[in-house]
Amino acid sequence: MIYTRGRAHLDTVTLEISVGEPPEQSASPVPQPPSPRLTAVQAVVTGRCNLSCDYCNVRLLGLGGKDMDRPAAERVVELAAEAPADRVVMVTGGEPLLVPETTMWILQKVDPPKVLFTNGTLIDRRTAEELRRLEVSPVVSMDGMADAHDPLRCGSWKRAARGLDLLREAGVPYGISAVVSRRNLEGIADHMLGVWKRFRPIGMGFNIVHWTPEGFHPPSGEEYARAMEEVFRTALAHGIFTDQIARRIEPLVTGSYRHRDCSAMGGKVVLGPGGRVSNCISSEGMSDWSRRTPAFMEECRGCHAAGICGGGCAWDGIQLGGDGPDPRHCVWVKRVLDLFLEDVEAGFGEGPVSREALGRRYAPLLSRDTSPVAGSVGHPQ
Repeated sequence: MIYTRGRAHLDTVTLEISVGEPPEQSASPVPQPPSPRLTAVQAVVTGRCNLSCDYCNVRLLGLGGKDMDRPAAERVVELAAEAPADRVVMVTGGEPLLVPETTMWILQKVDPPKVLFTNGTLIDRRTAEELRRLEVSPVVSMDGMADAHDPLRCGSWKRAARGLDLLREAGVPYGISAVVSRRNLEGIADHMLGVWKRFRPIGMGFNIVHWTPEGFHPPSGEEYARAMEEVFRTALAHGIFTDQIARRIEPLVTGSYRHRDCSAMGGKVVLGPGGRVSNCISSEGMSDWSRRTPAFMEECRGCHAAGICGGGCAWDGIQLGGDGPDPRHCVWVKRVLDLFLEDVEAGFGEGPVSREALGRRYAPLLSRDTSPVAGSVGHPQ
């Protein structure tokens, strides 16, 4: 893949970062992705939550107040044991700590890497110490400092902050994940930096709000792109690993190609209450989304960002883009590519740049194997 500012010319052999006018040749076809393999097992242990955030897609997708029973939990453990060694096990809800017996039983039975997604409000000292003993990496939801978080997440900032403090005191590596909505767009860089300085997470995430059947008032693609521009600049200035940014620049630095943006595109099994089995928490049943990638979507042909994209969220693409990708995703990914190339030009000048030099400059922003939350959980390269 040869990338130039605003254009990319794709092949499967080399990647050269070059800043200047694009070459004359036309883009070659997007390379075919490898066959998907199981990389993620997700246990939705409950549909209940102690909060009621209005943008929550889980709350609005019909899980109700059900909890996972023991046979379903046993199936999670079986699938995790059968999966490749590099798979990740994710325990989610609702709020999984509302059913601590099931949550901790699964986390005890499966081998690392394993991640607990939680709003953090129910973490006590005993839970934090148990998570450390079991080598679990939590991802805690926090949408900014208190003035941004509390209107979005039911006034829970102080309780989530207490949970994070207990995790840090126990020596547990954790990540922090935010949902970007219209209500925390303004000043997102200040909130990002405030949260990072206060809690020092291993990694951070800034997710655009997923489609829900009611109460869906998301930022536009352009608004999210502007927010992610602030996130990119803040991450680069302070060396903060940020999931969505890492996914876009790793292909550029490493010379790889991002075929799929989510393991739900053929590499995930989700087990939930009532015997529910699917490939995505948002969908019913095992949908085949393996072809919802740039290689197979007409809208992606000739796109200059196809090599770093992966197609975005298949669920949002289906709801908002029909046969194509989520149009919001297309806008911000192209923006991040331009930002990266502008930074390369500012840092290195015109002409080719070695992959080693890129690796040194962007190392803090790239995935590391020290912890699952130092990488992109559920979004394999």
